Amino acid sequence: MLLAKVRGTVVSTCKEPSLSGTKFLLVQLISETGDLLPDYTVAADVVGAGPCLLYTS
Repeated sequence: MLLAKVRGTVVSTCKEPSLSGTKFLLVQLISETGDLLPDYTVAADVVGAGPCLLYTS
């Protein structure tokens, strides 16, 4: 599991039909020591994430 901080949302005009209605978040990765890393990724929010989240890749 990895830790990340939510930085915003991602809007998609075309996506896989099985992902219809799914919210996408732009998240900034957090290191093992709690420092923000310069790396970002997009995460599918299927449970209603708060300001920070755990994710797998």
